[in-house]
Amino acid sequence: MKKRLSHRQLRHNLPLIATVLFSYCLFGLLGLKLAVLPGDVTAVWIPAGIALGAVLVWGKKIWPGIILGSFSISLVFNPTPVSLAIGAVTSVGNTLTPLFGAFFIKRFTHSRYPFHRAIQVFHFVGWGAIAAQMIGATVGVGALCLGQFVPWSNFAPSWITWWVSNAAGVLIFTPLLLTWYRFLPSIYSIYREIEPENFASRVFKYCQLFLPKSQFSRLELLSWLLLFEIVSVLAFWQAYPVEYLTIPLLVWAAFRFPESGTTLAIALTAFTAIAGTILQRSSFVRDDLNISLLFLESFIGVISVATLVLMAVLTERRDALSGLKKAKDELEMRVIERTQELSQANEQLQRQELHLREKAESLAQTLRQLKQTQAQLIQNEKMTSLGQLVAGIAHEINNPVSFIYSNLQPAQEYFRDLIELISLYQERYPEPEAEIIEFEEGIDLEFIQTDCLKLLESMQFGADRIQKIVLSLRNFSRLDESALKLVDIHEGIESTLLILQHRLEGFNADKTSGSNHQPIEVIKSYSVLPKVECFAGEINQVLMNILTNAIDAIEECNPPKEGQIKIKTSLLEDERVLVAIADKGGGIDVATQSQIFDPFFTTKPVGQGTGLGLYVCYETIVNKHHGDLICRSELGVGTTIEIILPIRHIPEKKG
Repeated sequence: MKKRLSHRQLRHNLPLIATVLFSYCLFGLLGLKLAVLPGDVTAVWIPAGIALGAVLVWGKKIWPGIILGSFSISLVFNPTPVSLAIGAVTSVGNTLTPLFGAFFIKRFTHSRYPFHRAIQVFHFVGWGAIAAQMIGATVGVGALCLGQFVPWSNFAPSWITWWVSNAAGVLIFTPLLLTWYRFLPSIYSIYREIEPENFASRVFKYCQLFLPKSQFSRLELLSWLLLFEIVSVLAFWQAYPVEYLTIPLLVWAAFRFPESGTTLAIALTAFTAIAGTILQRSSFVRDDLNISLLFLESFIGVISVATLVLMAVLTERRDALSGLKKAKDELEMRVIERTQELSQANEQLQRQELHLREKAESLAQTLRQLKQTQAQLIQNEKMTSLGQLVAGIAHEINNPVSFIYSNLQPAQEYFRDLIELISLYQERYPEPEAEIIEFEEGIDLEFIQTDCLKLLESMQFGADRIQKIVLSLRNFSRLDESALKLVDIHEGIESTLLILQHRLEGFNADKTSGSNHQPIEVIKSYSVLPKVECFAGEINQVLMNILTNAIDAIEECNPPKEGQIKIKTSLLEDERVLVAIADKGGGIDVATQSQIFDPFFTTKPVGQGTGLGLYVCYETIVNKHHGDLICRSELGVGTTIEIILPIRHIPEKKG
């Protein structure tokens, strides 16, 4: 496949490479006729502009055409071994020059056509006409000096002439090539639609496409050509120092003509000035022809850069005006549409406004979605880690507790047997030896018999308590219940209360100061409820968050209030269950109530709350279980959170 593709690319590139090769060789031989220094260093090197323009248009794939075209000049002009060797070295420099210039032009302008903006023109001049041409000048003049075509004493003037001639060629011919390359395809597309009677008529109509369409524009073009001819004759053929008069003509061309016409005007001015200087008839003529040509090239450089910058500025202005016109048209269209909408019935207007609000809300919701999803993932990860930690602790505690629990009953039986044995000894031997009586009184045997049974009963009670806590931890974590299951809601409430028992008793509730609070009374009012189909672990986490907030609200009351939490459950008529958790805290104001379920909203100090607890509760109850989560609160009285869950889980609707 790659071979087939490369062959196809080769067939496509061959005509381009051949075109570049032929153009480079032809204009190079023409340029050598203008050489003014030893070693055939020419004053204006046209192929430099052709090469850079070709690379900008077709890319680096046409480099074989440049290197072969450059070498062909030496092959045709002076096919001696030394000349061919110099030509080979020079060809490498002439190839690297446009590749280097095009690379940096595209890198800094991000375009193959660097004349849309003024800054692009400066990059084109700086990289393409100045920096890049130093490569070709250094390699070319160095090769001529090594081949003894140019003495080393003339290296500097030859290098300057070579560099300036290349820069002049780029400033004149690269813009001309790029603008006409953009202009000709549009003309050709119109030409293909022409269907005249014969070939001559077709060619005539095609030539007319290059002329302005309106009579005024044609008259303007004719006036420009007439004035240009007058100024050219005076400045470049009769040596009058009026070459500055070409500047208004170029400004005129930049303002009134298309970009292709402006670059053509630059080229005509440059050609006329070069021809007059070579023929010793222009105002640039000095005793030294080299100095004359350097003055000429300075003039060409100034008018070219100034005109290209003006052309780019005008292009920016046209683009800005076009953008403003487009914006104006769009605004007018919107005004018309809005006027038409306002003329419709009031009911239709209200529907449209509602639709726009829904669109805006949908967009705002979409913008918040990523942040909320990320926050929920972080919170879920934290809860999963907490569940794993709780389950691990429950498992680790359960092993030694089971060992203690299993040995307590045999220990109690053994101790009772020992007590019975001692009693039996006391019955059979009522008068023991004095040493035994003394030891019995020393250890207070009667107290030991009574207290040991109490100690064992206390140990039994503690083991039962630990076993209940472990069971509550395992029930709370529910690591094995990630799927929907039938769950006893009361069991989840009791497990959560047991885990929060230390806070309900008032121990270490204030994390900042380490002080304790008054115990909080929990009043339970349970109804008979069926088992609810839900995600047990997530429901337990909801209960944990709400009960924790209730405890915090009571502890934060200033002055302290009676600590009381009421938990009520009931069965509703529509196959749903209600869990209401009420606290006697400070209450929540109306403005805050509307935000408590929003993500990242918290009334706690920085570092003591993430603002995700009630948001996760809302997502779990409302969005995942299709229930309701209601907050009822009054300042100074307290807050009630109502959790309403369907007994049977409602599946998500698809589509």
